[in-house]
Amino acid sequence: MIRLAFITDEATQDFDEALRFAREHGLQGLELRSVQDMPIDLVPRSELRRFRRELDRHGLCVPNLAGSFYKCAPDGDAAQEELKKLERLCDAADILGCRFIRGFAFFAPDSGPLDAAQLEPWFSRPAKLLLRRGKTLLLEADPSVNTTNHRTLAQLLQRLDSNAFGAIYDPGNDVFDPQGEKPYPDGYEAVQAYVRHIHVKDAVYDAAGRPVCVCIGQGLVGYPALLSRLVRERYDGWLSLETHYRKQAALSEAQMRVPQGSAFSHGGWDAAAESADALRALLEQAQKEAAV
Repeated sequence: MIRLAFITDEATQDFDEALRFAREHGLQGLELRSVQDMPIDLVPRSELRRFRRELDRHGLCVPNLAGSFYKCAPDGDAAQEELKKLERLCDAADILGCRFIRGFAFFAPDSGPLDAAQLEPWFSRPAKLLLRRGKTLLLEADPSVNTTNHRTLAQLLQRLDSNAFGAIYDPGNDVFDPQGEKPYPDGYEAVQAYVRHIHVKDAVYDAAGRPVCVCIGQGLVGYPALLSRLVRERYDGWLSLETHYRKQAALSEAQMRVPQGSAFSHGGWDAAAESADALRALLEQAQKEAAV
């Protein structure tokens, strides 16, 4: 069964407002990245326990923690700090009843992306930690990191070959891919074997040829075809809105690179609401067509 969620700081930093947003727009899950101007791994445990009580009370859940693990330079000292972050993310996931945690494959050097063989050794220690904690790190293709698209992400995951890792499919990120991967079907088919979670955003190119996020269904991803395929293939997972779309002003490059905090959330509520309603309508249409 396909279920719908949203990354809460796309609309608000307030957890209780995020609960209201989910209820008002027919969403079943909240994906947490930054809350109360704190990355989710730094939110106090007492607050996380309150979040869990409220989620349970409203019949909602957390399908994934949108952490920023390994969204940093590939540096030994930084990696040590990132392992501490991963432990905190596991702690938060335990409290929130969540198995999946998002991660990346380091910011790409100015000289160009590292390949899968160069990246593989960095994931040995995280794999042991994740297996010990019973969590799965879902790696995401992102234009700022070494796996800029789903083809290169799949190459890395093939080398890792561990139950500790999986993939987030984010077709909207492909519109920003410097290598120009086609979001669907190319991106999906490249990483399909590893997909455990899907992020939903859409984008177009402006008059200057720069990618700009728009409401779901109004961009270049091709969501009607993608959703129809997911329904036909009986995808049993989550579609989680990560819109990066604002109605009044576009996000800065820095905000897109490291999204978090009040400045990032500002102006996001209406755009997220528009996208949530659009996604729900597109999914309902795909399900209706599949039933004919």
